[in-house]
Amino acid sequence: MKNIVIFVFLPCFVYAQSNATSDLIEKVEKVGVCPKGFKLYQRKPTGRNKMTKEWCMKVVEHEDVYDRPTARSVCWDYDAVITNVENEQELADVNALIRKNNKRVAVDGVFNPKCRGFDDWRMRKFGGVCAKEKELFILEDDHTDPTFIFTKWAGEPPTASDKYREKGDDTDIYTIAECLSLHNLAALKSTGNLKDFLCGEEPDKQVGEVPFFGVLCGCEPN
Repeated sequence: MKNIVIFVFLPCFVYAQSNATSDLIEKVEKVGVCPKGFKLYQRKPTGRNKMTKEWCMKVVEHEDVYDRPTARSVCWDYDAVITNVENEQELADVNALIRKNNKRVAVDGVFNPKCRGFDDWRMRKFGGVCAKEKELFILEDDHTDPTFIFTKWAGEPPTASDKYREKGDDTDIYTIAECLSLHNLAALKSTGNLKDFLCGEEPDKQVGEVPFFGVLCGCEPN
């Protein structure tokens, strides 16, 4: 009588399947969860965004965000920071809200104090560090790489307002539009809708400036 040897592989299969399931669960658990009202975006990690892979954003409605301290505080109320967009998907979502409201949104970005002098202006014009694609404006939020949005300018920043003189002084003083916002792309008839504005000054309707309806806030997912 012949002996029959039977090899049973089922336990190994179950073990392998169990490992695969555990890996899948682990991957699902790693997906971030945003606070209520915020949307989760996937980002490409770079040296300029602290290697951020996920970022939550929301346009918080508030009309007085032309004042930068107010804009910051509006985001702080949501445990978030004033932020800016980093890619086409993020910009498209914000632009959809801008078109719907036909107003603008305050975003992160302040004029670099190192770029005020005439030599700095020459560097802006001829592609130095103060060029509009580089460090003319800097972001407070270090989770956002500004490389993309700095290709979406409408016009040439920075905008200078009317000059004035202090009482008893004959020196001409020019104010600089030091903050950034996103406008209605269609209304601007431009390929970009990133514009600077004079911090703390209400929009001048006489020159066609539109009011704000909100500020872009961002935070890390849980």
